[in-house]
Amino acid sequence: MSTQNPTTVLIRYMDGQNKGQTEKFTVTPTLNITIGRGDANLIAFDPANDIISRQHCHIRVNPQVPDTYEITDLQSKNGTYVNGQVITGTTALIAGDTIRLGKEGPLLAFNLDPKPVSHIKKTRVVDAVDGSSKETKLHQAAPAAANTALPKETIGKQTMLHMIAQSEKKSRKGVLVAIAALLILMGTAGWLVYSNRSASQVIHIAGANTDSSGSARSLSAAQINKANETKVVSIELGWKLELTNTGEQLYHVYLPQKTQQGTMYMAAYVTNNTGATEPWLSTQSASPQGADLRPIGGFGTGTGFVVDERGFIMTNRHVATPWLTSYQFSPDAFPGLLIGMNEKGELAVNEKVSISQEQVSNWVPAEAMNYNRQLIQAGVKMIDGRSAYLDVTFANNSLRTPAKVVRISNVHDVAMIKIELPETLTQVEMFDNYNEIEPGSPVVVMGYPGMSPDQFVANRSQDAFNRNPNIVKVPVPTVSTGNIGRLVKGSSSGNKIDEYLSVMGDYYQLTINSTGPGNSGGPMFDEQGRVIGIYSAGNSTMSYSIPIKYAIELMGRQEVIR
Repeated sequence: MSTQNPTTVLIRYMDGQNKGQTEKFTVTPTLNITIGRGDANLIAFDPANDIISRQHCHIRVNPQVPDTYEITDLQSKNGTYVNGQVITGTTALIAGDTIRLGKEGPLLAFNLDPKPVSHIKKTRVVDAVDGSSKETKLHQAAPAAANTALPKETIGKQTMLHMIAQSEKKSRKGVLVAIAALLILMGTAGWLVYSNRSASQVIHIAGANTDSSGSARSLSAAQINKANETKVVSIELGWKLELTNTGEQLYHVYLPQKTQQGTMYMAAYVTNNTGATEPWLSTQSASPQGADLRPIGGFGTGTGFVVDERGFIMTNRHVATPWLTSYQFSPDAFPGLLIGMNEKGELAVNEKVSISQEQVSNWVPAEAMNYNRQLIQAGVKMIDGRSAYLDVTFANNSLRTPAKVVRISNVHDVAMIKIELPETLTQVEMFDNYNEIEPGSPVVVMGYPGMSPDQFVANRSQDAFNRNPNIVKVPVPTVSTGNIGRLVKGSSSGNKIDEYLSVMGDYYQLTINSTGPGNSGGPMFDEQGRVIGIYSAGNSTMSYSIPIKYAIELMGRQEVIR
């Protein structure tokens, strides 16, 4: 969002005594447009209008998803309607949507100036009366919809029809170009065979790991990519946190607080029985009166690679099971309120304490203790995460294949998932050289970083029961090259020391900076084209990869007690 040209939210009255008037609000990350009966709201209606609740609904910016705006019904008596359909919970708003307060209440129109490209009208799903809601899937973790899976990323119908029309205009030209390209290719191939009969031998050994003498040979990044492109997959996921005994979704509680600007909702936190701070979690049925609930969950993308012809795929634990890694809170979760027992034994806000992001930076959702998460002796989990969807897509393909988690490492950021296909898959070659490899060794990382431009294909429907065309994103892998800058060893012992411990554990520190979010779980190859690590984390200055030995261990049985 550019500071030189800020976006403005426009709320236009479509009926009533203010018909034709427009309220304008400059968009900021903390924008909260409260709508209700009384002067405490930014959009205030006559207190005598009893169709509208005192705090009917509010509109907020989702700071983790660009140009995304959400409306939340605040348990109003007569409901909030978006485009004529009642919502419960939170629903995304698109420029041009209408909002009605109650079935026969005032009608408002939501718009943006300037209108972002992403708000060209999309096919959308509005909350059903059972409380479910859906949102567009993006990379960064963000609030998931209540008790439902997040929908796959789509493009609006008008965009789809336009792209199909464009493709039809180019079809004849494309045929001619294809024929010309084929003739050129055939001519070139004939000349190569005639001028150099050994060319076929060179092509044959391009993907091999040995030369004619049997010695190990180095491959270029292009050769490694060509040999492994079909083995490296894109992963898309959405998840939520829930109670295992009832299946109810868990939410972060936000409590209303009076300020000079009006009522604002602040995130609430508690101290668990270990003395650590964590978010106050609640189900919808047990939520405090007047509270605003934000679902614990998210959605994102990652990378994986085939390790077995039967469909087993290796990736990061934080990709396959995000509820087992530290949670990324939204910016408006801080500063937060600390909730505890007062002298009367009642839950109350501790006015002397303000919770910062650093205090909960290591909080892992599935390890929440304020619900007595796990009884180790009985092997019972009270809280666990669940995939709303976990889809695998092969390079340059448009079909998604559902996957399931089959094994999760207890010691490192590694997980194994599986897809079911009749086809026998080709797996990568893995090589554990952690004890021999030296800093400075060249490596290649393959993956699907979110920063790369998206590519789409238009699909015309051949289904008589669904004639709607659609556009599907097609993943194309990115190749990043660099070197191992350092070996970070988690622990060791020897003649000179009894033991040392790294705060990070076992990692390769890389000099690869062109990778980014979405590459997590991708394979790291050595110069012979063997996978020796799994890309795990990185930023603009540093990247890290996990030794492949942890993936190999996950594929077998490891005895820890004899």
